[in-house]
Amino acid sequence: MHPTPHLETCHAPGTGLPVHRHAGAYAALVRQGDHVEIGLDGPRRCEPGLIVVHPALQAHGNRFGRHGARVLNAPMPRDAVTSVFRTPSLAEACAVFERAPQEVTALLASCTRVDDAGVALPDWQAEFVERLRDDALAIGEITTALDITPAHASRAIAASYGLSPQRLRREIRWQRALTLLRSDRPLSDVAVDAGFADQPHFTRVCRQETGLAPAALRRHLNCVQDALDPA
Repeated sequence: MHPTPHLETCHAPGTGLPVHRHAGAYAALVRQGDHVEIGLDGPRRCEPGLIVVHPALQAHGNRFGRHGARVLNAPMPRDAVTSVFRTPSLAEACAVFERAPQEVTALLASCTRVDDAGVALPDWQAEFVERLRDDALAIGEITTALDITPAHASRAIAASYGLSPQRLRREIRWQRALTLLRSDRPLSDVAVDAGFADQPHFTRVCRQETGLAPAALRRHLNCVQDALDPA
């Protein structure tokens, strides 16, 4: 797990970042260049002027284009949700990110929400991911129903989402758990309702992803932004 990115990050042409998480929620503005972001929502093309809001602990990876990329980052409130915006003025947005990052939330009110930044994928892939949300369906059952081989599904899903089908299903459960942890429900209920076998299973995954037990993670999610240290 990574801390919230520094104000500006620079990435060389043709490089990439494997799937990772950041401790706190943040907004990322592409200043120059471009990249494709991959994760549970599928691939998203990020170009100058696009602002992507990332919730805390969201898994995503990056593939940078032939010109590389310069990206400005700013912390967001801990309850931020995934959203994409386009700024009407790249220069003004850069100025806010650099000089008054605490005003980024207000800046987004003047931006246009974007719903079509995703890279087009075969229809079966979206259906595959949607069926992964049903824990009663084995992955083999999903591939059979969609008339694709398990090997093809594994390669194609990993290429598009950055995660294997098994890891993608775990990410779906993990995101459910993060939402439930912000409530006061018992941890045993959180584990089962999120799709984990039991509380010990959830605890193992939680420690693998954050280095924290569920109770400690709950305290951090409900208190100070970026209280987590990188693991």
